[in-house]
Amino acid sequence: MIVQTLFFYSQSMIGLLIEPSRFFQEFPEKISPGRVFGFACICCGFFTLAGLLTGEVSMGLGKRAAALMAGSFGTMVMAAILGYLTMVMLAGKRVSFFTLLGMYVFAFGITLFISWLPFLLWVTEPWKWWLVFTGYRHTCAMNKRQALMVLLVSMVVQFAFIAALFLALGSKIA
Repeated sequence: MIVQTLFFYSQSMIGLLIEPSRFFQEFPEKISPGRVFGFACICCGFFTLAGLLTGEVSMGLGKRAAALMAGSFGTMVMAAILGYLTMVMLAGKRVSFFTLLGMYVFAFGITLFISWLPFLLWVTEPWKWWLVFTGYRHTCAMNKRQALMVLLVSMVVQFAFIAALFLALGSKIA
């Protein structure tokens, strides 16, 4: 059981790195709630542990770990919710929310393995959104224009939501 699980996660990471189009074409048949949650925990856990090595220590180790874990996991879920709502409004319900959540978890998760390095932001962010675009194209069977429209609108809404959150809460969350 553990060997099969580790094999799935290693194959998923290799598939995302080498052939993301094929990975997302076969994605709906291969996922389950446990696999999606497990991949999210592995990626967010690694990001949290790696982030603790490079971040500020004035916050305290426990608070910083909780913030990194909640932030990385929360971003995946928030982006999936906004992406799903945008997809349904602009292109119709192509897949279930769970399938789209899984798509976002795998697209965001693979980038978390290197995004803990702040100077790689310029690499990981475009890569993450390109993987989401690829997921929309192949998992949700959208054409390029539809996938790009859903992606851009959901990104703008996500940015506006985060900006509004920072403006409303100010220094309490920074």
